[in-house]
Amino acid sequence: MRSTIALNIGLVLGLVLPPFLIPTRALAQTNYAAEAAKNPGAASKSTPRTADGHPDLTGVWHHFFGIGVVRKVGDSFVVGPLGPPDPDPPADYKPQYVAKVKSLNENQVTEDATLHCHPPGVPRLGPPQEIVQTPQQVVFLYADSTGNQWRVIPLDGRPHGSDPDSEATYNGDSVGHWEGDTLVVDVTRLTDETWLGDNGLFHTDELHVVERLRRAGDTIQYQMTAEDPGVLEKPWVISRTLTLQKDALEPAAPCVDHDAGHYVNGQHHENAR
Repeated sequence: MRSTIALNIGLVLGLVLPPFLIPTRALAQTNYAAEAAKNPGAASKSTPRTADGHPDLTGVWHHFFGIGVVRKVGDSFVVGPLGPPDPDPPADYKPQYVAKVKSLNENQVTEDATLHCHPPGVPRLGPPQEIVQTPQQVVFLYADSTGNQWRVIPLDGRPHGSDPDSEATYNGDSVGHWEGDTLVVDVTRLTDETWLGDNGLFHTDELHVVERLRRAGDTIQYQMTAEDPGVLEKPWVISRTLTLQKDALEPAAPCVDHDAGHYVNGQHHENAR
């Protein structure tokens, strides 16, 4: 099983395609409805299980994670993604931080670190695109616009690291456990250099993320809850349905920032010219 994990990670990290810098989350918006239509009864199929009795999450999974926008609701601005078929509820920022979110959104070209090849981090990576599961750990694999990403999540009951001097990272410190048939992944120690999602959704180092994955037939019900009492009025919760795919995960090309130093303005990437 360990060799299977090594093989999957090796494939994701070792293959190289021609360079590009197109957000994979935007590409998924075009394909989701067609992919879901191919397998309308996916959730009603029997759920495979591993030898230890847990649902088997191993496989390549298709999803749409959404693209965020800032929009006006009443007298205030809220932040949340656009796009069918799963529009998200807005992230509810405290009033004193709404202007900062709006400014970051309007100046995304210069402010968004992912446009300069920095990893998006958790939770912006979204649901895993491939999962490799063993009794002791699960590996989440991603082919993102910033390159190939992976997370190794222990399931052996260990707590979060207790070293106070340990640095926060893009993907944080993840530990997992099973609650019945639901895999729960608890993530702490996330750097505040990332955003929660596109379009200015910044956060502080108080961010705490919990992911829940429950397989039903050839689907996974994925839920992400982001808590950040430093800037959010309440937790931000999004849900996705992931569908099992027959094709292998296509590895991402290395990210190359060709644009730095050549911007005409610093506006949002969809409006910049």
